[in-house]
Amino acid sequence: MAAGGIEHTPRQLALRLNLDDEATFDNFYPGPPESRNHTLLHVLRDQLIVRAASSPTAGVGTVLRDFIWLCGATGAGCSHLLQAVCHRANQQGLQVFYLDFSQQPDLSPDVLLGLEHVSILCLDALDRLAGHNEWELALFSLYNRMAEQQTPLLAAANASPARLPFVLPDLKSRLQSAAVFELDVLDDDNKAKALQLRARRRGFELSDEVAAYLVSRSERSMTALFAVLQQLDQHSLEMKRRVTVPLLKSLMGW
Repeated sequence: MAAGGIEHTPRQLALRLNLDDEATFDNFYPGPPESRNHTLLHVLRDQLIVRAASSPTAGVGTVLRDFIWLCGATGAGCSHLLQAVCHRANQQGLQVFYLDFSQQPDLSPDVLLGLEHVSILCLDALDRLAGHNEWELALFSLYNRMAEQQTPLLAAANASPARLPFVLPDLKSRLQSAAVFELDVLDDDNKAKALQLRARRRGFELSDEVAAYLVSRSERSMTALFAVLQQLDQHSLEMKRRVTVPLLKSLMGW
């Protein structure tokens, strides 16, 4: 879970989501050296978290100093990176809060009360709030409180703020002040390399042949590919067989 209690909003402790243990920086494959994802990793690891650990400067205006917005195709890794920031900040003793609006459909806007008091706030699937008047007002109020506290905000959505149908003009202008990073989508070769990295982190080797076959036959989103990899790892342990193409075929019925 995200670290630390929130003194001003104890009722929200039960609403924090469990973080995926595998959603770490070490487990994120950014792609080839020319990918923009490398720049994003540097910003998140070496700037956002480092600045959050320093003494904040409160009351410096109406715009957040540290406001980063991630967007990309499904499975590109936005949620992974938000949770990776939480894991790393947690390790450094910072107070973090991660909220995924795609996984919490029954939340009410008052869940945002008091979140300006954390060290870093990570809000996922913010596109789900666009066009909902109460949510937009609550998000606008939260932004203003965070600006007063200079609380770092890391957000993710399926598009940039300028392309989302937020209605409240003042909120749209606040959201468009973010530094926007669109994650590069991996090609098939790099998806195979990402699978091999994840396999090594899980303690087994995934050959080039098996990785390429998996990418060619499975749904190509990284979310789906990692789910198959997890099943394959478990199947290999249960069958006491090494990971091969025939083992993968037997698991998936291919």
